[in-house]
Amino acid sequence: MHKMLHPRADVERLYIPRKDGGRGLIDVETALKTATVGLDHYLKHKEGQYPKQPKIQYPRMLLNSKGDKREVTMPEIKNREDKSASENAKALKRVFKSKTKSRKEEKWKNKAFHCQYPKILEKPHVDTVTTNKWLSSNLKGETEGLLVAAQDQAINTRNYQKVICRQQVESKCRMCSQHEETVDHIVSGCEVLAKTEYISRHNNAAAYLHWSICKDHDIEITDKWYEHEPETVMYNKDNNITIMWDMPVNTDRTITANRPDIIVKDSVNSTCKLIDMTVPSDRNIALKETEKKSRYKDLELEIQRMWHMKTVVIPVVVGALGTVKKGMVHGLYPADAQKEHQQRL
Repeated sequence: MHKMLHPRADVERLYIPRKDGGRGLIDVETALKTATVGLDHYLKHKEGQYPKQPKIQYPRMLLNSKGDKREVTMPEIKNREDKSASENAKALKRVFKSKTKSRKEEKWKNKAFHCQYPKILEKPHVDTVTTNKWLSSNLKGETEGLLVAAQDQAINTRNYQKVICRQQVESKCRMCSQHEETVDHIVSGCEVLAKTEYISRHNNAAAYLHWSICKDHDIEITDKWYEHEPETVMYNKDNNITIMWDMPVNTDRTITANRPDIIVKDSVNSTCKLIDMTVPSDRNIALKETEKKSRYKDLELEIQRMWHMKTVVIPVVVGALGTVKKGMVHGLYPADAQKEHQQRL
């Protein structure tokens, strides 16, 4: 009703913790089962005034249509003699909740369309902690619901209409008419959108990165990042830091790729960082990082020779649906600011 959940988005994902890529809602049925299992275990093993085999009055949610108790899979756990009945019951509840969470994740990952994003998160080069940080931010529920629906491939694209809804429609992209109109194609693969929307997205993301770097180097900027308009050259006289934005570097020999998004030149420490940002398909973040490093390798060597500075290329790769490569934060900011930016991301 409030557009916080797309009607075709994954339901199991609602009840998976946000740090694991879900939306963090409490499943009332699971909470009730957990409480019942814990209480049952506690009463059976409590020494003292309570009977050993009490008769538990199970709530209606745990009863089937015939009034019989639903089967609740009890996890195997050994009571520790050095622990009280209450502590053993709490341990049982933790195991029960963990197994229930695992079953929900398994259902999510076994669905034909919904499984694509969680399978990307399982790849070894993906930083799942940073990737899922946005779910703990203060986005509006409607915005969060739309992004989750896109990750679940639940948007009503032409490919979805043809493959899932079995409609007799043309499945090619309505913009370029060249490829299948999938969510992945719309957000990162359409040649028509690449000339306008993708450039705008890249510039906005790079501008935020520029604003963050200027802030960490004590360069005067606006309070709000979306009001920030990067200048070609910004300078901190105290620390002798120069930050260049979208500026070509004049070299002694011809180098085609001589214009990274941001150059951070530290004259005191004799270091130079060439930072270039890209927002590819979530499946290609590892490939794009390698491409960026290879593309600016000649410029890196030439600057190192001309400016006599230790130079490094830092590709910032963020998938179109939010996937973040491991090690992205490392090297961008001073060591004391890395934790802050990890949280901000």
